[in-house]
Amino acid sequence: MAPFAGVQPLDVIRPEQLLTLTLFMAVLGLGWLVVKINRGGLARRIAGNRRMRLVEVAALSPSDRAMILAVDGREFLILRCRGEAPLMTALPEGGMAPPALPDVAKAEGVA
Repeated sequence: MAPFAGVQPLDVIRPEQLLTLTLFMAVLGLGWLVVKINRGGLARRIAGNRRMRLVEVAALSPSDRAMILAVDGREFLILRCRGEAPLMTALPEGGMAPPALPDVAKAEGVA
């Protein structure tokens, strides 16, 4: 004899359970949609008018990090390495210009 012999599908899941599940999924979907639409706006409203914010973090190794921290419009580079004191240096205003590449044609004597 089968273990579920005589059990009808509606005996396992009642209609009020289906209604509860449907309402929960609808609320979850609406919450996801609100977050998706206001993605950048929510972060700005939560942060408010803070003077300090973490701009970017880059992993240099599993335990070492390079971070850019903005304070009152100025940016600072912070290097945090395991076993060492953090190193902080101010970044130049307006960002850094890309390094100049050597002119290979002139270096090889080609005109």
